[in-house]
Amino acid sequence: MAHNGTISPTTREAITTNSLNIDIANVSKVTSIKKMEPKDADWSEMCSDSMKLILESLSFPDFHRARTVCSSWYSVSKSCVAGSRSRYPWLILFPNFSGSCTLFDPLENKTYKTRNPGKSRCLASYGNWLLMLTPRLDFFVLNVFTCERISLPSLSLQGGKVRFQRKDDDGVLFLEHSPKDRETIINRYIETAVLWIDEKTKDFVVCWIYNSQYLFSYKKGDDSWWHLEDTKCLAMAYKNKKLCVYTWSQYIKILDFSEDFPKEIVEENPYLNHRVYYTPQHSRESWRERVAITSSGDVLIIVSIRKTLIENQEKPYFFKIFKMNVEGTEWERVDSLGDEMLVFGDGFIKGNLIYFVSDDSWDPVSDQPFQSSTGVYDLSTTEKRWSRFAYCLSNIRWFVPGSDNK
Repeated sequence: MAHNGTISPTTREAITTNSLNIDIANVSKVTSIKKMEPKDADWSEMCSDSMKLILESLSFPDFHRARTVCSSWYSVSKSCVAGSRSRYPWLILFPNFSGSCTLFDPLENKTYKTRNPGKSRCLASYGNWLLMLTPRLDFFVLNVFTCERISLPSLSLQGGKVRFQRKDDDGVLFLEHSPKDRETIINRYIETAVLWIDEKTKDFVVCWIYNSQYLFSYKKGDDSWWHLEDTKCLAMAYKNKKLCVYTWSQYIKILDFSEDFPKEIVEENPYLNHRVYYTPQHSRESWRERVAITSSGDVLIIVSIRKTLIENQEKPYFFKIFKMNVEGTEWERVDSLGDEMLVFGDGFIKGNLIYFVSDDSWDPVSDQPFQSSTGVYDLSTTEKRWSRFAYCLSNIRWFVPGSDNK
């Protein structure tokens, strides 16, 4: 990947030297590959295991440079996951109108350009992939770096209490309860979604919530979408073929996606009868709750808090994290996450840092003209850092290049 270059793949699977505008001479600096002399070893004949170790130790941009060295390196790279050993968050900034999307690598302080997916909205991210929604309410999954696109089927349901019905002449989509009772699906009321995808097999799961009332899901191989009935939810997270849902009644419901259709786990749900109840410290305090799952499988509740502005005081903003105690009897607040990396809404947590987007937070100066924002919050110091951008951006999302697929 070249600094300020354009990502324009000629195929869905391969990133060629031309598409990345890579200077092959620079690859030798990245991977310690040098020109062959008569007595030098042939790097193209290196043991594939050694190639894999080198490739997976590189940063994400360097990985894509190295895989263009020769056909052998490219072949081995297809079995690797870029940046899987040193993952950290990047930002993707979507333009409001025409133009390329911007990728920002905060560690290297570099920006790159990638193809604009058009008038689509990003709902969730997982590794190198984004879940996108078009104005016509069609979903697709997009690889940030290769622009590979996986189209999801049109919204249709079989059986159950509700079904989708599209009006063909103008594309309006309805949620139909009965032939005489239906409501229009409005794009902006689809705010919460999760995406999981296997980088190698391209198996994937997509779940989304409409208007905090209806939960729908689709996984690769399904004939149609599923409506998960009686699951009114505010937030959710997915890991190890299980969907953890934070319901309106403030309990955690767990749905198993390992079989042909989602099935609720009851007896083995340790959170089933333990209500998550947050008590605000001030009567004028407002908050929002999200769900996250640690690498060890523990469920966390993250509360983002804003106190109502009082006269000219600055709006305090911070996060609180709750975890079930070791006795499994109640939720307790935790102040540190160690080296954990876990999904948080469209952002995530790494160690004691929470990377968040505008949907997860309230910026003290978000009302300033021509600005939108994202930021980082330190759990240990309660300090926050803001990054502000022009309103010409329609969407900003954190994503974590690489994969945690084992």
